[in-house]
Amino acid sequence: MDDPIGSHPTRGEQLDILASIVADNAAPEDRILDFGCGTGYVAKLIFDKRSDLRFTGVDLKLESLEAAVQNLAPHGDRFDGFAGNLEALDEIGIPDGPYRFAMTALTFHDLPDDAKQGVISFAADRLTPDGYFLLYDRLRLTEAGTFTLQRSIWARIEREFGRGMRTAENFDQYEADIAPNNRPGRLSDYAKWFADAGLVMQILHLHGNVALIGGAKSG
Repeated sequence: MDDPIGSHPTRGEQLDILASIVADNAAPEDRILDFGCGTGYVAKLIFDKRSDLRFTGVDLKLESLEAAVQNLAPHGDRFDGFAGNLEALDEIGIPDGPYRFAMTALTFHDLPDDAKQGVISFAADRLTPDGYFLLYDRLRLTEAGTFTLQRSIWARIEREFGRGMRTAENFDQYEADIAPNNRPGRLSDYAKWFADAGLVMQILHLHGNVALIGGAKSG
């Protein structure tokens, strides 16, 4: 199964890190909730390392879920898919769990901030006491004064990988590019939303402004 977003230069390494975190820390039969599961690519990465887990996938597009069911068919009933909008989670009918892991990969930048916060809270309420929330996505840049330094990182990524990331010539252009399908969250906002949901937060891996963030139940 090919990566559906294979053009993203650092995605392969970071998704393998995410999959390894789950595989190394999950117990047999642990349940995983995947927000924005798409065609099941991340679930397959994890199943390739641990075939004894169970997934609940949620995606807006029914055709993506149908593809996920087909792609993950070798794992039988270990994957269940639910179609629905992450901006209206209570209308989807997602099983309550509890889940040892909840995760989302390159989905949050498509959501408004209130929906981002809603997913984090929804997930936290359905985690086991020793559960984790994993978030992989771009972080919104906030400082014009350091933007030229970020551009150097993007340029290096393009040299190393032979393909670039979403960039801008200057900070004003970057800000103008914020749109309904491109609204990455600020790290400061994530820190607040995790805390409000009762999760302690840590950046686990960072490549440029693309972060893998982990949250654990506090207390």
